[in-house]
Amino acid sequence: MHLSRPLFASHGARVARRAENRGNAIAGRARPVSTPAANETARARRAAVTRALRDAETNAGVRDRRPGLVVIEEDGRMRERVEDAARRLAREANAVDEHVLNEELAERRIACAVEQDDFESAQNLVEERKRKEQELSPSTALAVALARRLREPNAEDTEVICADVVQLGDRRLVPALLRALCVVSDEHESAAQAIEHALWMLWQKSGNSHYDARLLDGIRAMSIVPDGLPMARDIFSEIMEAKPDFAEAHNKRATALYLMQLYDLSIKDCDNVLKLNPQHFGAHSGKGLCYLALHQYQNALDSFEAALRINPRMVHVRRYRESLKTMIDRVESKRLQGGDSP
Repeated sequence: MHLSRPLFASHGARVARRAENRGNAIAGRARPVSTPAANETARARRAAVTRALRDAETNAGVRDRRPGLVVIEEDGRMRERVEDAARRLAREANAVDEHVLNEELAERRIACAVEQDDFESAQNLVEERKRKEQELSPSTALAVALARRLREPNAEDTEVICADVVQLGDRRLVPALLRALCVVSDEHESAAQAIEHALWMLWQKSGNSHYDARLLDGIRAMSIVPDGLPMARDIFSEIMEAKPDFAEAHNKRATALYLMQLYDLSIKDCDNVLKLNPQHFGAHSGKGLCYLALHQYQNALDSFEAALRINPRMVHVRRYRESLKTMIDRVESKRLQGGDSP
């Protein structure tokens, strides 16, 4: 869950504003110029949304049909499936990242051997590095080439590199992007934005084109506030049921639940995201927003700090953190003063 970026972040501030404007128009609160054709289009759209919502409620886990109240039963089986998937993902090797990290280590060893005038060892290390590179598959070699270029994120061509990363769509490049995000300088804001955008785009890749398309369907439904939120929730639930290891489906449902003000349920989905993808700074910041809405300020602060440890460039999260720290310190100071008084 992430509230600072547009569409790829699912509910950035601008997306939320545009979605609310659409919702206001549907609900009749906005007053555009009406024409017979526009009125007919609006009626057809409202009817389509109503039918879709009715069909979704028929097939989904809605347990309370009182107006304005949607309850999703806690699914212990889903938690178990997520935990199983997380263990499997932790065991999976990332050939791209392993090669890049081993290559960096080899470069340091070569430099050390040269400094010690041990040219024979240096030559052997160079030949070993070439041999390992020749053993890479074509797709892995291409991803490794992009990961190498991300080692210098302050270069002028970082935005082009990130565009190539998005086009390739290889999720094995996520660790390289996360490292680049931590070291890119403040003077290269456009490069930082390109890196973050590439991260979100890779996170939206499930490995199955059908579920990638369904995720986009859910994002579009989520933009119709408030009518589309239950539909979006059900689309994301459908994806989660089929692919419990797809962290971004859990994250997008957490977003929908947050917008529906179902904060406790959103936190549970954020927890599932972090089991599958511990580096998901959007899920950390989303938990913080939920805790903030629940007035659980220390938990909110902890979540915001966790997000900033992964992505220190989240300006809005830094503002939340500083405001919460000031407020918590003030409350603690007053408490101590009260305890010291006779």
